[in-house]
Amino acid sequence: MATLSNKKNFYESVAALYSFCFWNKNVYLHYHEDGTLTEKEIGFLKKKFPGIKVFLRSDENIKVKTLLASKGLENCKKLRDVFFLSIKLFDMIVEKQTNYLLHIDSDVLFFSRPDEILDIVEKGNYNGCYNCDVSNSYTFDNETMSRYLTSEMIGRFNSGLILHNFDESFFNFINGVIEGNLYKTESWHLEQTLLAMFASEKGNFLGLPKHYDLARKEMFLGNKITSEHYVDGAGSVFHRDFINKLYPLFKRN
Repeated sequence: MATLSNKKNFYESVAALYSFCFWNKNVYLHYHEDGTLTEKEIGFLKKKFPGIKVFLRSDENIKVKTLLASKGLENCKKLRDVFFLSIKLFDMIVEKQTNYLLHIDSDVLFFSRPDEILDIVEKGNYNGCYNCDVSNSYTFDNETMSRYLTSEMIGRFNSGLILHNFDESFFNFINGVIEGNLYKTESWHLEQTLLAMFASEKGNFLGLPKHYDLARKEMFLGNKITSEHYVDGAGSVFHRDFINKLYPLFKRN
């Protein structure tokens, strides 16, 4: 399980990780930081999550770019240089130790055991699963994406909560897609688009049911949820829900 965060959203990321680990402690935790964490935050992570691996951006910059260069993936190397969220595309896969990688953004909380996700990990019956978005939020238009795909593009794919079994073959796919499209790095949806495209190409991905909520659609209706992806940053609602709904549960147990 991996997350990417920074000093600004540090405590939100801790809450996000803790909310998952409360329901399932049998997980390797990887924390990719953006270069802003100090020894204080890193020490806090290691105390709160024994065995967690914290990957410093300064170290990963050298390691990952050297690897990409050694494979002749110049487009990937350029993308890694200029697009911060490419850490989710490259670094997390380089460092993963298990068949599956579960990525969560720092604005995701788990309110009950994520059975659908854990079932896939146990049975291996899907290549992964993903949070369903409210609409398609992709960087490329359909015509552009179809040039690189032999399968139909997944709809409403959100990468804030995603389980996948990608390996470094993903890098070759990215290298082909990003050629001539490097200028698209101004789009925050680029990493989501590339993940969705490769998931579409591999196939056999499960769109998580609606109780894995996004943008508080089900929460507003008062329906029971397994997780909430708050989307527009953590904000006061994230903190309120953690304090009022999750902290009492954690404290009792």
